Amino acid sequence: MEIGERRELVARLLAASKEEPLAEAEAINAAGTDAPFEYVEAHLRRYVLAKYMLPQDCEEDNILALARLSLEITLKLDGNALRELDQATPCNQAKSEITKKVLLLYAVQRDLHLPEDPPALSAVQTVTELARYVCARRK
Repeated sequence: MEIGERRELVARLLAASKEEPLAEAEAINAAGTDAPFEYVEAHLRRYVLAKYMLPQDCEEDNILALARLSLEITLKLDGNALRELDQATPCNQAKSEITKKVLLLYAVQRDLHLPEDPPALSAVQTVTELARYVCARRK
C-alpha cells in the first residue's frame, strides 16, 4: 500500500470513528428516557466499538480490555509490548488503556447529555454496566 493510499485509509477510519459514535448517541438521545435497556445497550455497544475502532462483532464487554485491544490494533502491537511501553513511559502512572477508558466515559457523558457523577461513572467496568448507568441517569 502506497503512502497516499495509507493516508486516505487512515483519514476514512478516523472520520468513521467520529461519525459512527455520534450516530449511535443520536439514536439513544432520540429514543427518549423510556428507551428499553436492550435498545440503549445495543446502541451503546456500537458506540464504544466505533469509538475504539473495533469490529462490530467484538464480543468483549470489559471496557479496559476493549481499550487495550484498540491500542494493540491501532498501534499494531501485541499486549506484552504495550505493557512494556506503558511501564517505560509513565504519565503520572496512568496506563494508556486507563486514559482511553476515561476519555470514552467522558465522551459518553457529553454525547448523551448526562449529569456529572464522577464516582459512579468511574466505577463502571463493562459496556453492560455503562448501559445501566446511562439508563439510570436518563430517567
